[in-house]
Amino acid sequence: MTASDPAAPARDQLLALSDEELLAHCRTDRFRGSGRGGQKRNVTDSAIRVTHLASGLFAASDKTRSQAQNRQEALRLLRLEIALQWREPPPESWPWSKPPGLGNAAYPRWSAAVLDVLAAVEFRVSEAATFCGLSTGRFIKDLCRDPALWQLVNRRRRDLGLAPLKSH
Repeated sequence: MTASDPAAPARDQLLALSDEELLAHCRTDRFRGSGRGGQKRNVTDSAIRVTHLASGLFAASDKTRSQAQNRQEALRLLRLEIALQWREPPPESWPWSKPPGLGNAAYPRWSAAVLDVLAAVEFRVSEAATFCGLSTGRFIKDLCRDPALWQLVNRRRRDLGLAPLKSH
């Protein structure tokens, strides 16, 4: 998937924006969270859904009673959703010596690049690992650190008739 607005920033530029800059490209909706939380939860619109307008991708959070904290979490989740769903051509060369941590601001760009490389080689892991300068085992370990990334890779592999990867 790619953004439909040609004036929109490229995916990696979008992922690198500050929260305020990313919000300028999004619609924010407030709503009442569902589930447990007692009376206070049932009367406040503290849940936040953030939708990237050019791509239609969205993420929501209702973890806390704070709109600000829920907005921050929804933006973090939106960055990950953009990374998982928005494909671009793979980088010319692999820019990372090691993967950033899951909480690192660079992690969505890394996971997007990994998926771009995998998509370019039709999810053949050994070819993707070679491109990234890693052993196949190391590459698989890096993939399985993130459950959402791991599930997406295995789903795409199944769609292509390949066996799912096994975690080590």
